[in-house]
Amino acid sequence: MEQLMQYVWKFGLFDKSELHTTDGVPFEIIDPGIINTNSGPDFFNAKIKYKDTIWAGNVELHNNSSDWYNHNHHKDRAYDSVILNVVLNKDTEIFRIDGDKINQFKLSIPDSFIKDVEFLCARAPDYPACLCSLGKIDKMYIEDWFCALSNQRLINKSKRIYELVDIYKGNWEEVFYIILSRSFGTGINSDSFERMARSLPFNYILKHLDSRLQTEALFFGQAGFLCDNFSDPYYLLLKREYGLLKTKFKLKNIDKSSWKLFRLRPNSFPQLRIAFLASLFYTKKRLPSLIIDARSLTVLRELFDLKLSSFWDKHYQFEDHSETKEKSLGTQTIDSIIINSVVPFLFAYGYRTGNEKCQQKALYFLENIPPENNKFVRMWSSNGMPVKNAFDSQAIIELQRNYCETKKCMFCRIGHKLLSQKF
Repeated sequence: MEQLMQYVWKFGLFDKSELHTTDGVPFEIIDPGIINTNSGPDFFNAKIKYKDTIWAGNVELHNNSSDWYNHNHHKDRAYDSVILNVVLNKDTEIFRIDGDKINQFKLSIPDSFIKDVEFLCARAPDYPACLCSLGKIDKMYIEDWFCALSNQRLINKSKRIYELVDIYKGNWEEVFYIILSRSFGTGINSDSFERMARSLPFNYILKHLDSRLQTEALFFGQAGFLCDNFSDPYYLLLKREYGLLKTKFKLKNIDKSSWKLFRLRPNSFPQLRIAFLASLFYTKKRLPSLIIDARSLTVLRELFDLKLSSFWDKHYQFEDHSETKEKSLGTQTIDSIIINSVVPFLFAYGYRTGNEKCQQKALYFLENIPPENNKFVRMWSSNGMPVKNAFDSQAIIELQRNYCETKKCMFCRIGHKLLSQKF
C-alpha cells in the first residue's frame, strides 16, 4: 500500500483543492519532492506552503501515524527534516527528537482508483488490461513511450556488453564472438550457445580458420556433440580432429544435455545452428570489421548468406537423416541475429569508442528491419498500435519484460496515463 501511496503523492492523484493537516491547518503543495529509493524519508526536497510560509524539507508516508514509532523514526536524526507525514490513518500524534510536533495529512485514495490499479495489474502480462483502452490515449504519446523503451533496451544490452568488455580486457572481437554466438540460440538455447562460446576462446578459432573441418570440429566438440559413436565418415573426421585440438588447447566441452530441442523446428536445431555459426566464422575471416564497415542492411544480410558442408543437405542433426535440401538461414532468422547481436554491438562499440556513425547505423538498421513476429507484437498490433519496424517491436519486448511481466503498470506511461485521466 505504501508504494501506491508514493505513486499517488508523487503525481498528485487526489483532490488538492482544499488541503488541511489533521489539525485543520491549510496548506499547499508547491513541490511533492523527489522520491527516495534508499534509506531515509520517502521524498526529498519537498516544498509545502503553510499559510504564508514555505517550508522546505522531506515528506514521509505511512499507513498509520504510529508507524513513525514502529519504524523508530523518532530516534533517527535523518527524519528531523520531515515537514509532513502523509498517512492513510491518523492514530497518534508524532514528534521529532527535539519534541517538535510534525504536521500530518490524511491521504484519501478513492476505492475506484485502487480497483483501477488492481484491474491493470491483475491481467498483466498475458493480456494487459490497458490494451482495451489504447484508443483513449493519443498515439503520439504512446509512440514517444515506445521510443524511450526501445532506447532503454539498447542501453540495457550495451551494459551487458560493457561487462563482457571488462571481463575480456577490452577485446571487442572476443565479446562480439560471444554475443553473436548467443543470438544463434533463438532464446531457448541462447545460454548454451554462450556457455559454448565462453568455453572456446576465440583466439583458438582464429588459429584454425584456414580449415573448415577444424573450425567445425572446435565448435561441435565444445558443444558436446562429438561424444557419441556414430559411424558417419564426416562425423568421425570431426571427432578425430576435435580429439587432437582438445588435447592441444586443454579444452573442456560443455555437456550435450545442456541443449534443448523440445518444440523446436528442425531449422532451429542446435547442431544445424552450430554448423551455420562455424561456417560464418570460417567464410568471413574478419567478421567484426565487416560488421562495422557494412554500409547498408543489404550488405549486412549478405554476410549471413552461408553455405554449409554437404553433410547438412541431408541432416538437421548428426543422428538423423532428412530429405535432401540445401539449408540456409531464413530472412527472419538473419534479421533476428542482427537485432539481438549486431545492433547492440554497433551501438555499444560506437558509444564506448566515440564513433557516432556506429550508433547511428545501429538505429538505422533497427528502423529498417521489419518488426519481429512474436505473440506480444501481434497482440499490440491487433489492438491498434502500429508496429512499423524492429525499433517498435523491441520497445514492445522491453515493455513486456520490465513492466507487464513485473506488473509495474503504475510506472508504465500507458498505465499512468489511464490512471491519471480522472484527476
